[in-house]
Amino acid sequence: MNSGMYSALSGNIAAMKRMDTISNNLANVNTPGFKKDKMTFEGLITSATTPPAYPQAKTADPIMQKETVYIDYASGPVSQTGNTLDVAIDGDGFFAVSTPSGTAYTRQGNFRLTADGTLVTTDGYPVLGQGGQISIKGSKVDINAKGEISVDGTAAGALNLVDFPKPYKLTKAGSALFVPSGAPAATPQPAKAEVRQGHLEGSNVDTVSEMVQMIENNRYFEACQRVILSYDNMATKAANDLGKL
Repeated sequence: MNSGMYSALSGNIAAMKRMDTISNNLANVNTPGFKKDKMTFEGLITSATTPPAYPQAKTADPIMQKETVYIDYASGPVSQTGNTLDVAIDGDGFFAVSTPSGTAYTRQGNFRLTADGTLVTTDGYPVLGQGGQISIKGSKVDINAKGEISVDGTAAGALNLVDFPKPYKLTKAGSALFVPSGAPAATPQPAKAEVRQGHLEGSNVDTVSEMVQMIENNRYFEACQRVILSYDNMATKAANDLGKL
């Protein structure tokens, strides 16, 4: 394959992957506690003396070697809701929740109660306290800055707020759930953050910024596509002209 065409095709593939990331971010702009994904690319100039993992020509071919997707853990905007079961984390840390696959972590604090009084996430996963699942049976629920819960003036447990060493080695297990990754997996530690009852952290996706990136990405894709068509036209013209000789 022509080296220039190969570079343009690499750019098209990269643009499509970036579009998937941007689209997912925009789809979760209203998901509480969602952390946006970002993508970076690493390019490499290869030649006959440094064989790449992809087909190469005799001349140096700039190719897209790999892409890296990482999570932006920046805090989202916090809004006051007045809902007693909405809790936002002020600082670094995560809520611990129980899932069928084990313990997961989230900053999505729009909790609710099941029929039996178990505190759960919007997906129905039990929220873990420092002594296990949290059961709330009463009318007046108060949660202080330390995450301690009292119901009608009686202690009912405390939210299990945890944090991990930075940089975070976590992977997404859902729209707003995270699990430790790597070997060995990071061990959660008590978080130093505080909680704010009646508040909710929103998604950290900036709609305007994502739309600008989408426009830039589309233009880049179109530019790569025009390069491919140009090389294809040149190859067609060369073949036709050579056939006349």
